[in-house]
Amino acid sequence: MNNHHRINFFKKLFLFCFCIGIVPVITLGYFSYAKSSALLLDKANRSSAESVEQTRLRFEQKMKMVDNTQTQFIGASAVISAMEQRLDSSNYLLYEDLIQSIHRLQTYEFGLAEVYLVNLYQDWILDSRGQSSFEQHYLAKSIDAYVGIPKASFWASMKLPWYEDGNPLQWNMALVKKIPNNSIKPMGLLVAILPCIELNKMLPQGGEPGEFYVLDDKLRVIASAHPEQVGIDLSKDPVIGQIQGEQLEANQFQTDIGNEAYGITYRKSSYNSWTYVNKIHIRDIKQESRAIGWLTIAICLSLLLFLLLLSFQGSRQLYRPIRRLYDIVLKAPDTPKLSPRKDELSWIESKLHMLLSNQAQMSHQLKEFFVHKLLQGAVGANEIMERSDSLGLSSWKSMRVLCVRIDTMESTNYNEWDRDLLLFAIHNITSELIAAELRLPPVVINEFQVTVIGSHAEHPGESKAEAYEQGKAIQTAIQDYLKLSVSMGISSAITHPADMPGAFLEAKEALAYGVRLGYESILFLEDMHSPLMTVPVTFPQHIVSELTEQIRLLDEGKANLLIEEFMAVVADKSISHQEFQLYLMRLLVELLRLYQDNGGQMQDLVLNEKAVVSEMFLLKSNKEIVVWFQMSVIRPLIAHIEQRRDSLYTSISDQILTIIHSEYDTPLTLELCGARLSYHPEYVGRVFRKETGFAFGEYLSGYRLQIAKKWLVETDMTVTEISERLMYNKPQNFIRYFRKMEQITPGQYRELFHSKSKRAAEQQETSSAETFAAKKE
Repeated sequence: MNNHHRINFFKKLFLFCFCIGIVPVITLGYFSYAKSSALLLDKANRSSAESVEQTRLRFEQKMKMVDNTQTQFIGASAVISAMEQRLDSSNYLLYEDLIQSIHRLQTYEFGLAEVYLVNLYQDWILDSRGQSSFEQHYLAKSIDAYVGIPKASFWASMKLPWYEDGNPLQWNMALVKKIPNNSIKPMGLLVAILPCIELNKMLPQGGEPGEFYVLDDKLRVIASAHPEQVGIDLSKDPVIGQIQGEQLEANQFQTDIGNEAYGITYRKSSYNSWTYVNKIHIRDIKQESRAIGWLTIAICLSLLLFLLLLSFQGSRQLYRPIRRLYDIVLKAPDTPKLSPRKDELSWIESKLHMLLSNQAQMSHQLKEFFVHKLLQGAVGANEIMERSDSLGLSSWKSMRVLCVRIDTMESTNYNEWDRDLLLFAIHNITSELIAAELRLPPVVINEFQVTVIGSHAEHPGESKAEAYEQGKAIQTAIQDYLKLSVSMGISSAITHPADMPGAFLEAKEALAYGVRLGYESILFLEDMHSPLMTVPVTFPQHIVSELTEQIRLLDEGKANLLIEEFMAVVADKSISHQEFQLYLMRLLVELLRLYQDNGGQMQDLVLNEKAVVSEMFLLKSNKEIVVWFQMSVIRPLIAHIEQRRDSLYTSISDQILTIIHSEYDTPLTLELCGARLSYHPEYVGRVFRKETGFAFGEYLSGYRLQIAKKWLVETDMTVTEISERLMYNKPQNFIRYFRKMEQITPGQYRELFHSKSKRAAEQQETSSAETFAAKKE
């Protein structure tokens, strides 16, 4: 046995148990990983946001400290006084005071590279190195640009010209304050230079994920984890463009940069409009979640392995009883070929359905067998009593036997081989049309479909009407569905099941009367017995006598009309079916006697060893009986008589020809031949003409002429001798007859024949000589 088929359900059961466990494990693992990843991502986002915020606070704290010190400086009286005068030797103390204050502003804590005090009206600029002319100073152009900015205090980026590109010291941030403070037309400026490299020191260092950078209000990088990026203009960068487009103070979002996913965290400062940005690679954010994912996978795989073993053991325990049932199914002798599409339970289910179907079928067959035995009278009284309740017989007031017979197969699409199938179809139609509680299971007995129908009616007339309606419905359905004509015989009403054999015989007997009534009859036996007359009915012998006479005369047409007349007369008589069959038997005996009287043998008339009487009694209508007599009896009988007469005619003509051929030189006459054959001369002459096509005298004269021609060429007899020998009264009569038939006289016929023979001999001699000469040469 193929094990592939034997473990189908085991595999399904194992997979089901495994899936029940694997789904929660995978779901739990997935959600735990997803949740932890989400938490880590949220933690990373919050950490990034906090880092950006802390960076902003550090930056602004330092900016504000520088701003405050510068504000205090420009508010000093010395600075205000210096804006109104030139710095020369006369103002030496003021100069020293300013220089000391500038040095104090450049403390290490602030990280200022230089502080410039500019007097716009007195054309001087003061820094930690001393005083110089403002107009000649290298920062004169940048400082002049600051004057036009409509702000009293602001931060601006500054690129020192003496550094090469890429030098970290090239870019600086300048805190510009106008003197006096908040004046529209300043007298001077205080410019504090803060190198961008000092700003980079305030960015998160080491351990902090992401790439930090700070943009000024012009979106130029002023601080970055990568110093070489300082000074780069990012106003056209798509990420910065998205930040600017959001119009939010702070936010986080993800974006793709170079096919890589990044998380962007930014914060815009309201203090100086700087933007603080942290760009973190998503891969870095998920690095910790990947470790958690691998741990989750390891745990899930361990649980799955445990579930695999547990599911295998549990499925095997659950599968054992199913396996035992399946093995029992496989050992059944009628188990069909296994199909890979079916599992064990499907085969067990199919087998159970098969058993239940067989049980139902056998139960139905047992009921049909019981009904069959009941109709045949083979069931005892005790068994009838035991089965009455199960069959519902006890609830019926009366019962009748309905017998259905197919009328004919002619003019239908069926042949005799289809009879059994048609009876089965009629069986099904009957089962459908009559309710199960009003009938016993229909059965087929020989050529009949038999149904025992019950009735709850009290009066026999009511049950008879019910039986007729049921029979009519069956007959109509058979005609509609099968296009078939059937007749029905219905028995008298009975009240006890033991009377069913007699009722069955009554139904068949009633059906036998349909022979005279035609096709599609529904007959009750009581209706057939009532019209029978007690006065004896005579047999139509005169029709039979005339029929035999027409057969002797070989007139098949009149014989067929007479058989039809006979059947019409007999069918019209009020006689029982037994008498009707006896009339048919008497007619058949008369015709068979005629056949034997004409030298026929019974085995020649009965083809294929058919039982003639039984075949006749099986016919179902007058028309079939008429056709059967015409085709099976009358036509063969006429053919036999005609053949016998033809044989007799041939014998008579052959004997006369023998007499003529042997006794042509004697005085032969038709009377003489008739007397010798014991037949009338006219009959002999008529038979001879029919067989040979010549009259007796015509044939005799012709034969004598042939003998005369033979004697003329083969003998030396004279014409007179020949005429006398051939029984001519005078030679002139012979010569006249010969000339009439051959157009020449006998003497001329002889001379003509001899001359032809002589020329033929000469030609033969000449030809032989020429042949001999040719051979000699």
